[in-house]
Amino acid sequence: MSDLLQIGKGTSVTVTVAFEYNGTGQDLDSGVPTVTLTRPDGTAGPAAGTITDLAAAGQYSFVVAGQPQVTWLDYTAVGTVGNQPQTLRGRVEWVGQPLFNLSRFRALRVAGGTPFALTATPLYSDRQIMDARTAVLQEFTDILGFSPVQRLARETLDAGGGNLLLRHQPAGPLVSVTVGGVAQLVTGYSVSAGALRSVSGAGIPAGLANVVVEYVHGTERPPGKGGDMAMMYASAMLIPSLFSSAVSASTADGATYSYEPSEVGRGGYQRWTGIRDVDRWLNMHRAVAGVA
Repeated sequence: MSDLLQIGKGTSVTVTVAFEYNGTGQDLDSGVPTVTLTRPDGTAGPAAGTITDLAAAGQYSFVVAGQPQVTWLDYTAVGTVGNQPQTLRGRVEWVGQPLFNLSRFRALRVAGGTPFALTATPLYSDRQIMDARTAVLQEFTDILGFSPVQRLARETLDAGGGNLLLRHQPAGPLVSVTVGGVAQLVTGYSVSAGALRSVSGAGIPAGLANVVVEYVHGTERPPGKGGDMAMMYASAMLIPSLFSSAVSASTADGATYSYEPSEVGRGGYQRWTGIRDVDRWLNMHRAVAGVA
């Protein structure tokens, strides 16, 4: 997927796509792009909102209505540039709740009350901050072994006649189950100990790639101070100069964290981000999750 935008469930979002020709923004030969939204199962999604031609060359925007549940919609934006057809692809993903919201991020202050470089002027757009947040979520998930926010998973599995272990843990509510190409009643299945089980106890019929399951996974909210740790790491991504033991940051509610470099190699401690407070949090919750 070439572009990923993550937001909290129930929230609408404006998507901006940019067409280029030889590396330079280029308006379409005529009109605006045709935008199509597709659901996780490949069926047609809702219609996109009005497509707007923006002032910047080659840029167009459209609104995608908020989705009430954790899910995603893939989009394609199709147009012609220089008599050549062009297709841009991306995804909007609704998570249970974001790692942090933008206003809280922009409220960060250098300890002592001096406005953060981010807050004095909008040096970074909302989209740049959201992209950093998306990158942090992926890295945290890879390190922790679980997603610290709720996300949708869609898996195609080989059944062997018994239960099916799901890839993403902790696995939560089921969204849909299809067996042998036939949609099943979700009430006929349950998730227990991370495995998909038939409520009847009869087992799931054996077959190759015969089960498709959609389910929610991850924790309802980032554990402990996870949201603050995500902001710390995202700010370091956006402003590398903050990687200094002389700098600390304060949140709007008064919590203060240091950018002091991490310890290395003590008692199984691992250096993931290079930021002491963030790495301490990652190591603690990785251990709680039992990740080797």
